[in-house]
Amino acid sequence: MQKLEQLAYEVVKQYPISEPKLTFIRHNENYTCKVTDGSTGEEYVLRIHIPIEGFSTMGIQHSYSNLYGELTFLKAISQNTDISVQKPVNNKDGLLVSQITDQDNGQIVYVTLLTWIKGEIMSTEGTNSEQQAYETGVMLAKLHNFTSSWEEGRTLDRIKYDAPKMISAINSIEEAIGLGLMDSEEYSIIQSGGMRICELMEELERDSFGAEGLIHADMQNTNLIVYENTVTPIDFCGCGHGYFYIDFGCLFASFNSSTMRNALLDGYRSIRKLPESDMKYIEASFVMVILLCMSLHLHNPKMREWYLRRTKPICDNYIVPLINNERFYENI
Repeated sequence: MQKLEQLAYEVVKQYPISEPKLTFIRHNENYTCKVTDGSTGEEYVLRIHIPIEGFSTMGIQHSYSNLYGELTFLKAISQNTDISVQKPVNNKDGLLVSQITDQDNGQIVYVTLLTWIKGEIMSTEGTNSEQQAYETGVMLAKLHNFTSSWEEGRTLDRIKYDAPKMISAINSIEEAIGLGLMDSEEYSIIQSGGMRICELMEELERDSFGAEGLIHADMQNTNLIVYENTVTPIDFCGCGHGYFYIDFGCLFASFNSSTMRNALLDGYRSIRKLPESDMKYIEASFVMVILLCMSLHLHNPKMREWYLRRTKPICDNYIVPLINNERFYENI
């Protein structure tokens, strides 16, 4: 039995679950498995907050205060909106965040448990994709309406998706030249694009009240579960403080057709105002999401082919138009 599987069976004893059956799901930023209560049939998601190699830069998300902030956010959404989300489960001591000691190195490992959501991962193809995109827009508008006025959320210890984070990502991407992932000309374009994103953030800070709050920050189709026409966002481990357009940036990168993207915008606008003039901020956020991903996976050998194949088209089709203040969202 592998070490993390052993830890999972050990830590699940801290929860009011009888005869637990564990089924491995994946190991990326967390070691994640499905837990089934053998006596009741209730299902849960257990997360051991140890990232796999290649996700080491995400370690800050695994601090106690960051995890507590994520779970507090989920609880608040559940209690104050009609958005379907996973609910945090307290352990036997009434705590949201459990801990266990890794006997190999003596380190404390944090663990959280969430309710299981029935359904299937949203498909970006098929007859229902447009309607599901519309419902995603409705859900996203409700989420942004809530977080824009939720004062407690502003004090939670979560990641900040701001200009310093963008600059840090751009600086780290420079290493890609030496790794043979891009040339200096491509990096120069990326650097200029990052500066343009920071300029637009300054513009938002100066001119747009109510455009920021807690965001999901990884809102893509693989983190959307569909069940009986209800769209449930999952995987809030990257949630943080930022402009709402970043959630659109993630979805625009995930929804691979203009039909879905337009349906997303229509659904959002049925609940919350989104003027056409704000599309430049969505485009900037779309590029920001890509650059953050580049920075995160810089040393991931599985992404090398992606860098070599996608860097030039990303520069030519998205970043250069962004720098020149030319609209490109219809061509994503």
